Amino acid sequence: MDDHTPLQEARAYVDGNGELARALGVESSDALSVEPLGQGEHNANFVLTAADGRRFVLRVNYTSQLGLSDQVGYEFSALAALASSGRVPRALFVDSSCQRIGHGVLAESYLPGTWLDFADPAQVREAARVLADVHSVPVSEDCGLLRPEDPLRDQLKTCETLFCTYAKSPLCETRVARTVERFFARAEAAVAEAAQTNADATHILNTEAVPSHFLIDSTGRGGMVDWEKPVVGEAAQDVAYFLSPTTTIWDTDFIFDAAGRARFIEDYWRSVDGRFSRDAFDARFSAYVMTNALIGVTWSCNALVEYHGTDRPLQNDKTRNLLPRYVSQDFLDLLWRDCFSGGR
Repeated sequence: MDDHTPLQEARAYVDGNGELARALGVESSDALSVEPLGQGEHNANFVLTAADGRRFVLRVNYTSQLGLSDQVGYEFSALAALASSGRVPRALFVDSSCQRIGHGVLAESYLPGTWLDFADPAQVREAARVLADVHSVPVSEDCGLLRPEDPLRDQLKTCETLFCTYAKSPLCETRVARTVERFFARAEAAVAEAAQTNADATHILNTEAVPSHFLIDSTGRGGMVDWEKPVVGEAAQDVAYFLSPTTTIWDTDFIFDAAGRARFIEDYWRSVDGRFSRDAFDARFSAYVMTNALIGVTWSCNALVEYHGTDRPLQNDKTRNLLPRYVSQDFLDLLWRDCFSGGR
C-alpha cells in the first residue's frame, strides 16, 4: 500500500475491522467515517465519527522518533499510565502487528478544543496546570517508558548527532555552524555544572510540549495530546521546553519575555501544590533551557537536509516553510540572548 495516501490507508484499516469496532464500542467499523485531523513527520491522525456522533482519534505511525520497533504500543502505554491525570486522551485500541496496512495503529478518545492561545493569559495558566497534573502522576516501575540515566547529557548527544548530519552536508552554512558551536560550548558548561546536583527524574514527560499539543475546550479546561516521545525524567525538562523560543514559534509567532517565563514557572509550582518537591528544579533548569533550545535548532538543521532529499515517508509543508527561520541569524541571535548568554 506504499502508493496509497495516508487517508486511503486509514480508511482501508477501518473498513471491516471488527476488532477495532469492538474496542470503540460501535456496532460496525463500516459505520465509522474517517476524516483527516492532522499530519506530522511521523504520524498521520484521523477523526473517526460513529453513527451516534461519538468521535475518536486514529493515529497511523510511519516512523519512530525514538527508534522503537513498537511505537504505537509505547504511546498506548504512556496514555494508560497517565489516565489518572485527567489531562490526556484515553487509550482505547492498539495494533502493532502492521498486518492490515503495514503500519502500527492506535485509537484513542477525542479531546475537544483548540490550540493553546498565548495571547490569552488564562489559557497559559491552564497550560501550567496541565503540565503540573501530568507531572504529578505517580510512576510505576513497570510503566514501560524509557528512563534516561543522564537526560541532560543524552540531549546533548542527540543534538550532536543531529547537527553532524547538517555539518557534513553541502547545505551547511558557515555562520550557522559557528553560532551552533558557540551554543554547544555554553550548554556543555551548564550541563557539567548541573551534574553536581542530584536529579528528581520521577515524572512522565511529554518532551514535546508545543502549543498544538495543548487543547483548550469551551469551558477553559486543557488537555494534552501527541504522546509519541514520553520518557520518565525531570519536570524541568518539560517546563524549559514549553518556554523555549524554539518551541513557541513552531505554532505561533509568540516568544516569552523574562517576566512571562517567571510568571509561568510560578503558576506551574502553584498548580503542583506540594504534590512533589521542587528539589533540584531551579539548579538544573538553566541547563535544560540551553539543551532544549539546542534540540530545536539542531533538529531543524537535520530536517533541512532530510527535506532536501526524499528520505522522509511523511513530509509536512508547515515544517518545510518554518525551517529557514530556525537558522536565520536574527533568530539565532535571539536564542543566544534569551537562552545561552545568562545576561552576559
